[in-house]
Order: sequence, then C-alpha cells, then structure tokens
Amino acid sequence: MEKGTYTGRRVDFSKYSVAFFNPYLFAAANRATCGCGAVALSTLTGILPERIAARNGKAHYGDQFMRRILRELGFTIVPLSLCRVSIAKTRLKNNHVLLLSQLFRRNEATWGIVFNSMYYHNFQVYSLEVLSLLNKPVLTAYVLWHPKWRVSPFAAKKTRKTPSGTAR
Repeated sequence: MEKGTYTGRRVDFSKYSVAFFNPYLFAAANRATCGCGAVALSTLTGILPERIAARNGKAHYGDQFMRRILRELGFTIVPLSLCRVSIAKTRLKNNHVLLLSQLFRRNEATWGIVFNSMYYHNFQVYSLEVLSLLNKPVLTAYVLWHPKWRVSPFAAKKTRKTPSGTAR
C-alpha cells in the first residue's frame, strides 16, 4: 500500500460504513476467467464480467479503469494509504467494503473484495486469514460505498401523530 502523506484532512471512515453488502456471485466457473478485475467489478455491481472485460479490452485491470467504472455507477471511492489510515478520525471495521489490489506472484497482482472478514475473489468466498495480507501484500486499497448499501429510510421507526397534530 502506498505510504501517502500526513497532510490534508483526516478521514472519518464511519461515513462509509454499510448496513449490508450484497455481492453478486455468478455460478458459471468459466466466468472467473474474464480476469480478476472484471470479476471484482462484477461482484460489486452485478454487471456480467464478460461485458466489463470487453469494455477494458486487455488482460490487465489498472486502478484507473477500476475507479472509473465504479464512479460511473455511483460508487464513492476513498483511496487508502498508510498515513491516511493511521491518522483517521475513526477506524476501518468489518462493516466497510474494501477493494484491494494484492501482489500474489512475481509482477502479477489480483483484485479482491473484503467485507466482514470475508474475502471475495473470482466468485469464490474465503474467510480472511490473519497472514493473507502479508503473504499477498496490498498494492492499492480503497474503501467503497454505494447508496444501495445504506440503511433504508423505511427501516427507521415511524413517528405517530396524535389527534392534536404533534408527533410522538
């Protein structure tokens, strides 16, 4: 992960916590061959990985492409750096959705998603292991947030009006 700097505003990560996360996990095993970037975006958005792969047009899924697609679809993206995380107003927790690029082979990285101690990669779900972030070092990381992941306004307790017109 990038080192970053200590200048700038401190991030309040609590603004990006989610009430729920609904990953889209496609069943066909051959879909995972579209590339880890296409599969990660598909897991987040529900768009077929073949469509994302066709839009990218190459095997490598760079950070710029990933961010552009997510922003087009209404996602808020907060880049993480060592400094930004260490001085944040609030800490990252299990209710944050993280998009990670990790180095897993010599000169080869992969995209995965972390939520609630689970790791989503190529339409497979794994329990996040303690050493996985050391054995596959994080190159870039982002906190993601989408309006569809927030608490529904209909879930809030409704106020009842009394005959006099005041709320209870």
